Amino acid sequence: MRDWVELVVDALREIQGHKLRSLLTLSGIVFGAASVVSMTSLAAAMKTLVYDDLIAMGLSRSFFMDDQGPRSDAKGAAALRHTGMRLTDLEALRALPGVASVHGRNWGEEQVVNAPADRRRVRIDGVDAGYLELRNWRIVAGRSIRPLDVTNRARVAVLGEEMSHNLFANTDPVGKTITIDGVRFLVVGIVAPIEFDIIPADFSFVGRRIYIPYTYITRYTKGEGRVDEALVTASQAARFGDVLRRGTALVRQRHGGTEDFTIDNQAAEVLSNLAMADNILGGWNAVMFTIAGVTLIVGGIGL
Repeated sequence: MRDWVELVVDALREIQGHKLRSLLTLSGIVFGAASVVSMTSLAAAMKTLVYDDLIAMGLSRSFFMDDQGPRSDAKGAAALRHTGMRLTDLEALRALPGVASVHGRNWGEEQVVNAPADRRRVRIDGVDAGYLELRNWRIVAGRSIRPLDVTNRARVAVLGEEMSHNLFANTDPVGKTITIDGVRFLVVGIVAPIEFDIIPADFSFVGRRIYIPYTYITRYTKGEGRVDEALVTASQAARFGDVLRRGTALVRQRHGGTEDFTIDNQAAEVLSNLAMADNILGGWNAVMFTIAGVTLIVGGIGL
């Protein structure tokens, strides 16, 4: 016990006799410890932000089923046997166990759009009710496409934010009308691209398009109940694999065994991006911990 007392007394005597050196040493230790804590917190925060961005950008429980059916230039019996994706396929997919939602979509073409401030060719996309929300594309004014709009093939439109400024200048477009290829549509909302904290992904195309019910394009452009794409989302991540297998088998069976569709596995892509981000952040952590450790050691030795 006496030895410990003597050590403490000697240490206090040294601190009092070398005030500047003691202050510098203490400052080094404090700043070194603070750097370790700061680097650890920064790494954890960056990891959270990157993960949130990837989840928001991707569809972690979803896959696209894209139509590869017969086209107007199809040649041969084999090509003509492909029925292609249809509205009835979407209904069948919705009935599968473990499916949370199935959204239809039609890839529109550029069409002439007339509005009070401009007349131009604009890409028109057909989407299902809830599709914009599922993709995390923000409705910044008015409303989105509703189920009743899809059922009734309503002539309503949601403008991209940039396109809204082009067609209506500084005027609020909600409640006003535009003409698409000579047909009048009521503007019901404005959609803006998703925004990210860290990932430099560009979704600016969202703001340059116009979105209408996909069933309108099916009825008046494609005909025969044709659909370009189905976005299938599983109710739980654990059931995604089963939903993917069942959905693929179901559509193949309904189409007589023909491969007239392709699968775009968004969930696998999200997992791959998360793994890549984990590896990159692991490297950053090693570098930051090294810097913090050196700072702490230097402070402990004394300047």
